[in-house]
Amino acid sequence: MLKEIESIYKKEIKSFKNLFNPIFLFKFFYKHKYIHFFLTGASGVFINLFFTWFFTTFIFGLKNYFYAYLIGLSANLIYNFTLHIYVNFRTKSKKIKRFIIFILYSLFMSFIQANIIKFLTPIVGLKYYLFVISFVILFFSFFNFLIFKLWLFNENGY
Repeated sequence: MLKEIESIYKKEIKSFKNLFNPIFLFKFFYKHKYIHFFLTGASGVFINLFFTWFFTTFIFGLKNYFYAYLIGLSANLIYNFTLHIYVNFRTKSKKIKRFIIFILYSLFMSFIQANIIKFLTPIVGLKYYLFVISFVILFFSFFNFLIFKLWLFNENGY
């Protein structure tokens, strides 16, 4: 996987300054389907945040926002996998195995993200819990995209 990343850098990025060129980055991300991945993730985040807000506001209360977050996360995972398989990466084989790996990987990453969220929310302020959740998810989206594109949803990679 590192060789593929290095190859992409040498063939397409070519220069460190291109990493700060918004037009180049947009074309690059679009070509490699990160824009598609991002929109799937963003709409999944919306689902996650909606469920988190709904269950926090109407069921669990602000002090127990974290339980609501876990419900939102579950809805988000199912939604994201479905779109990754059928829209973003159009993966045709081993869907059940990929789903199991996706769930395990996502739960592992969610565990890491959840602990970061639990750590940062009291520091930033409890009333900014949705901002903290959104920021952490966005931060990890770049790493997840590489794992998914180059390995999990790649017909040749897995």
